[in-house]
Amino acid sequence: MDYASIEATARLLGLAAARTVPLTLSLPVLGGPALPMQLRLALGLGLAALCLPSLAVAPEAAGALGWGLLAAREVLVGVVMGFAVACVFRGAEAAGELTDVLRGGDLGSMPSPAGEGETRPLGALMLLLAAVVFLEIGGVGQVASALARSYEAIPLGVPMPGEFPRTAVVVAVIASGKLIEAAIGLAAPAVVALVLADVVFGMLGRAVPRLPFTLGRAPVKALLGLAVVLVGLGGTDLALQSGFRGLLGLLGGAFHLRP
Repeated sequence: MDYASIEATARLLGLAAARTVPLTLSLPVLGGPALPMQLRLALGLGLAALCLPSLAVAPEAAGALGWGLLAAREVLVGVVMGFAVACVFRGAEAAGELTDVLRGGDLGSMPSPAGEGETRPLGALMLLLAAVVFLEIGGVGQVASALARSYEAIPLGVPMPGEFPRTAVVVAVIASGKLIEAAIGLAAPAVVALVLADVVFGMLGRAVPRLPFTLGRAPVKALLGLAVVLVGLGGTDLALQSGFRGLLGLLGGAFHLRP
Protein backbone atom coordinates (compact mmCIF):
# COMPACT_ATOMS: atom_id res chain seq x y z
CA MET A 1 0.00 0.00 0.00
CA ASP A 2 1.53 3.32 -1.06
CA TYR A 3 1.60 6.53 0.93
CA ALA A 4 -1.38 8.03 -0.95
CA SER A 5 -3.56 5.01 -0.10
CA ILE A 6 -2.54 5.14 3.55
CA GLU A 7 -3.32 8.86 3.69
CA ALA A 8 -6.73 8.34 2.06
CA THR A 9 -7.59 5.52 4.48
CA ALA A 10 -6.53 7.59 7.49
CA ARG A 11 -8.60 10.51 6.21
CA LEU A 12 -11.62 8.24 5.76
CA LEU A 13 -11.16 6.71 9.22
CA GLY A 14 -10.93 10.16 10.80
CA LEU A 15 -14.17 11.31 9.18
CA ALA A 16 -15.91 8.06 10.13
CA ALA A 17 -14.75 8.52 13.72
CA ALA A 18 -16.31 11.98 13.76
CA ARG A 19 -19.65 10.16 13.46
CA THR A 20 -18.93 7.14 15.67
CA VAL A 21 -17.15 8.79 18.60
CA PRO A 22 -20.13 11.01 19.64
CA LEU A 23 -22.31 7.91 19.43
CA THR A 24 -20.09 5.83 21.71
CA LEU A 25 -19.67 8.73 24.15
CA SER A 26 -23.45 9.03 24.51
CA LEU A 27 -24.22 5.41 25.41
CA PRO A 28 -23.89 4.55 29.11
CA VAL A 29 -23.85 0.86 28.20
CA LEU A 30 -20.45 1.39 26.55
CA GLY A 31 -18.98 2.73 29.77
CA GLY A 32 -19.75 6.42 29.49
CA PRO A 33 -17.56 8.80 31.48
CA ALA A 34 -16.76 5.95 33.87
CA LEU A 35 -14.19 4.83 31.28
CA PRO A 36 -11.04 6.87 30.64
CA MET A 37 -11.34 9.16 27.64
CA GLN A 38 -8.61 7.21 25.83
CA LEU A 39 -10.68 4.01 25.99
CA ARG A 40 -13.84 5.78 24.85
CA LEU A 41 -12.02 7.28 21.88
CA ALA A 42 -10.57 3.85 21.11
CA LEU A 43 -14.09 2.38 21.08
CA GLY A 44 -15.22 5.05 18.65
CA LEU A 45 -12.21 4.51 16.39
CA GLY A 46 -12.73 0.75 16.50
CA LEU A 47 -16.35 1.16 15.47
CA ALA A 48 -15.27 3.49 12.67
CA ALA A 49 -12.73 0.89 11.50
CA LEU A 50 -15.47 -1.76 11.40
CA CYS A 51 -17.55 0.56 9.22
CA LEU A 52 -14.76 1.17 6.69
CA PRO A 53 -15.92 -1.58 4.25
CA SER A 54 -19.31 0.17 4.04
CA LEU A 55 -17.85 3.59 3.29
CA ALA A 56 -17.24 5.25 -0.02
CA VAL A 57 -13.88 6.68 -1.01
CA ALA A 58 -12.60 9.56 1.04
CA PRO A 59 -14.19 12.80 -0.17
CA GLU A 60 -12.13 15.67 -1.45
CA ALA A 61 -12.44 18.90 0.47
CA ALA A 62 -10.97 22.31 -0.20
CA GLY A 63 -8.62 23.22 2.63
CA ALA A 64 -9.07 23.16 6.37
CA LEU A 65 -12.48 24.86 6.19
CA GLY A 66 -13.85 22.17 3.90
CA TRP A 67 -12.60 19.38 6.14
CA GLY A 68 -13.95 21.18 9.18
CA LEU A 69 -17.43 21.39 7.65
CA LEU A 70 -17.34 17.71 6.73
CA ALA A 71 -16.28 16.78 10.25
CA ALA A 72 -19.01 18.99 11.75
CA ARG A 73 -21.61 17.27 9.61
CA GLU A 74 -20.42 13.84 10.78
CA VAL A 75 -20.45 14.95 14.41
CA LEU A 76 -24.04 16.17 13.98
CA VAL A 77 -25.17 12.77 12.68
CA GLY A 78 -23.40 10.97 15.54
CA VAL A 79 -24.82 13.31 18.17
CA VAL A 80 -28.38 12.82 16.89
CA MET A 81 -28.01 9.04 16.98
CA GLY A 82 -26.39 9.01 20.42
CA PHE A 83 -28.95 11.38 21.89
CA ALA A 84 -31.86 9.29 20.60
CA VAL A 85 -30.60 6.02 22.06
CA ALA A 86 -29.43 7.58 25.35
CA CYS A 87 -32.87 9.04 26.09
CA VAL A 88 -34.26 5.73 27.37
CA PHE A 89 -31.27 5.32 29.70
CA ARG A 90 -31.77 8.83 31.05
CA GLY A 91 -35.51 8.33 31.38
CA ALA A 92 -34.97 5.18 33.44
CA GLU A 93 -32.44 6.94 35.67
CA ALA A 94 -34.78 9.91 36.10
CA ALA A 95 -37.63 7.56 37.10
CA GLY A 96 -35.46 6.03 39.82
CA GLU A 97 -34.36 9.42 41.11
CA LEU A 98 -37.95 10.70 41.17
CA THR A 99 -39.01 7.66 43.20
CA ASP A 100 -36.15 8.21 45.64
CA VAL A 101 -37.08 11.86 46.08
CA LEU A 102 -40.67 10.94 46.92
CA ARG A 103 -39.83 8.08 49.26
CA GLY A 104 -37.38 10.16 51.27
CA GLY A 105 -35.33 13.22 50.41
CA ASP A 106 -32.48 12.35 52.81
CA LEU A 107 -31.51 8.97 51.32
CA GLY A 108 -28.21 10.35 50.07
CA SER A 109 -26.52 9.91 46.71
CA MET A 110 -23.89 7.70 45.15
CA PRO A 111 -21.62 7.78 42.09
CA SER A 112 -23.57 7.15 38.91
CA PRO A 113 -22.81 3.83 37.16
CA ALA A 114 -22.35 5.89 34.00
CA GLY A 115 -19.75 8.03 35.73
CA GLU A 116 -21.68 11.26 35.20
CA GLY A 117 -21.67 12.85 38.64
CA GLU A 118 -23.89 11.38 41.33
CA THR A 119 -27.30 9.77 41.35
CA ARG A 120 -29.66 8.36 43.94
CA PRO A 121 -29.75 4.62 44.78
CA LEU A 122 -32.83 3.79 42.71
CA GLY A 123 -31.54 5.98 39.89
CA ALA A 124 -28.41 3.81 39.77
CA LEU A 125 -30.53 0.64 39.91
CA MET A 126 -32.76 1.74 37.03
CA LEU A 127 -29.81 2.83 34.91
CA LEU A 128 -28.13 -0.56 35.40
CA LEU A 129 -31.40 -2.32 34.58
CA ALA A 130 -31.70 -0.28 31.38
CA ALA A 131 -28.17 -1.33 30.40
CA VAL A 132 -29.02 -5.00 31.01
CA VAL A 133 -32.20 -4.72 28.94
CA PHE A 134 -30.32 -2.95 26.14
CA LEU A 135 -27.82 -5.81 25.96
CA GLU A 136 -30.62 -8.35 26.31
CA ILE A 137 -32.37 -7.17 23.15
CA GLY A 138 -29.13 -6.94 21.18
CA GLY A 139 -29.08 -3.17 21.29
CA VAL A 140 -25.39 -2.84 20.44
CA GLY A 141 -25.88 -4.80 17.23
CA GLN A 142 -28.96 -2.79 16.34
CA VAL A 143 -27.10 0.47 16.90
CA ALA A 144 -24.27 -0.81 14.68
CA SER A 145 -26.86 -1.69 12.02
CA ALA A 146 -28.39 1.79 12.24
CA LEU A 147 -24.91 3.26 11.96
CA ALA A 148 -24.24 1.26 8.80
CA ARG A 149 -27.55 2.45 7.33
CA SER A 150 -26.61 6.02 8.20
CA TYR A 151 -23.55 5.73 5.97
CA GLU A 152 -25.75 4.41 3.17
CA ALA A 153 -28.23 7.26 3.59
CA ILE A 154 -25.61 9.97 4.15
CA PRO A 155 -22.33 8.86 2.54
CA LEU A 156 -19.17 10.73 3.39
CA GLY A 157 -18.52 11.87 -0.15
CA VAL A 158 -21.87 13.44 -1.03
CA PRO A 159 -23.76 16.48 0.28
CA MET A 160 -26.12 15.93 3.18
CA PRO A 161 -29.69 15.20 2.04
CA GLY A 162 -31.80 18.32 2.24
CA GLU A 163 -34.39 16.66 4.47
CA PHE A 164 -31.90 15.47 7.10
CA PRO A 165 -31.89 18.66 9.24
CA ARG A 166 -35.66 18.47 9.55
CA THR A 167 -35.44 14.73 10.24
CA ALA A 168 -32.79 15.34 12.91
CA VAL A 169 -35.05 17.85 14.67
CA VAL A 170 -37.98 15.42 14.53
CA VAL A 171 -35.82 12.59 15.95
CA ALA A 172 -34.57 14.84 18.77
CA VAL A 173 -38.09 15.99 19.67
CA ILE A 174 -39.53 12.46 19.63
CA ALA A 175 -36.58 11.13 21.65
CA SER A 176 -37.03 13.90 24.21
CA GLY A 177 -40.69 12.98 24.48
CA LYS A 178 -39.71 9.34 24.99
CA LEU A 179 -37.36 10.42 27.79
CA ILE A 180 -40.17 12.23 29.61
CA GLU A 181 -42.58 9.38 28.91
CA ALA A 182 -40.13 6.80 30.27
CA ALA A 183 -39.39 8.83 33.39
CA ILE A 184 -43.05 9.39 34.24
CA GLY A 185 -44.29 5.97 33.15
CA LEU A 186 -41.64 3.96 34.99
CA ALA A 187 -42.03 6.01 38.16
CA ALA A 188 -45.85 6.08 38.08
CA PRO A 189 -46.58 2.95 40.20
CA ALA A 190 -44.22 4.06 42.96
CA VAL A 191 -45.49 7.65 42.79
CA VAL A 192 -49.11 6.51 43.17
CA ALA A 193 -48.23 4.20 46.06
CA LEU A 194 -46.25 6.88 47.88
CA VAL A 195 -48.95 9.52 47.40
CA LEU A 196 -51.54 7.09 48.76
CA ALA A 197 -49.26 6.42 51.72
CA ASP A 198 -49.12 10.16 52.43
CA VAL A 199 -52.91 10.33 52.24
CA VAL A 200 -53.27 7.40 54.67
CA PHE A 201 -50.79 8.91 57.12
CA GLY A 202 -52.59 12.23 56.89
CA MET A 203 -55.97 10.63 57.60
CA LEU A 204 -54.56 8.66 60.53
CA GLY A 205 -52.95 11.80 61.92
CA ARG A 206 -56.27 13.63 61.80
CA ALA A 207 -58.18 10.72 63.26
CA VAL A 208 -55.79 10.04 66.13
CA PRO A 209 -53.70 13.23 66.55
CA ARG A 210 -52.08 12.05 69.76
CA LEU A 211 -50.30 9.10 68.18
CA PRO A 212 -46.91 9.91 66.56
CA PHE A 213 -47.65 8.57 63.10
CA THR A 214 -45.15 11.00 61.61
CA LEU A 215 -42.29 9.06 63.20
CA GLY A 216 -43.07 5.99 61.12
CA ARG A 217 -43.83 7.81 57.88
CA ALA A 218 -40.25 8.08 56.58
CA PRO A 219 -39.21 4.41 57.01
CA VAL A 220 -42.55 3.12 55.74
CA LYS A 221 -42.36 5.28 52.62
CA ALA A 222 -38.73 4.30 52.01
CA LEU A 223 -39.58 0.59 52.19
CA LEU A 224 -42.81 1.00 50.23
CA GLY A 225 -41.13 2.79 47.34
CA LEU A 226 -38.39 0.15 47.16
CA ALA A 227 -40.94 -2.68 47.34
CA VAL A 228 -43.04 -1.25 44.50
CA VAL A 229 -39.96 -0.89 42.30
CA LEU A 230 -38.75 -4.43 43.02
CA VAL A 231 -42.18 -6.01 42.54
CA GLY A 232 -42.61 -4.19 39.25
CA LEU A 233 -39.23 -5.13 37.75
CA GLY A 234 -40.88 -7.49 35.27
CA GLY A 235 -43.10 -4.73 33.90
CA THR A 236 -40.19 -2.31 33.93
CA ASP A 237 -38.17 -4.77 31.85
CA LEU A 238 -40.93 -4.96 29.23
CA ALA A 239 -41.38 -1.18 29.21
CA LEU A 240 -37.66 -0.62 28.68
CA GLN A 241 -37.58 -3.18 25.87
CA SER A 242 -40.47 -1.39 24.18
CA GLY A 243 -38.78 1.99 24.64
CA PHE A 244 -35.47 0.85 23.19
CA ARG A 245 -37.10 -0.89 20.23
CA GLY A 246 -39.18 2.19 19.52
CA LEU A 247 -36.15 4.51 19.44
CA LEU A 248 -34.04 2.07 17.47
CA GLY A 249 -36.89 1.79 14.98
CA LEU A 250 -37.05 5.57 14.88
CA LEU A 251 -33.35 5.71 13.97
CA GLY A 252 -33.88 3.07 11.29
CA GLY A 253 -36.66 5.13 9.75
CA ALA A 254 -34.66 8.33 10.00
CA PHE A 255 -31.91 6.89 7.83
CA HIS A 256 -34.14 5.62 5.04
CA LEU A 257 -33.30 8.88 3.33
CA ARG A 258 -32.55 9.58 -0.27
CA PRO A 259 -29.60 11.85 -1.08
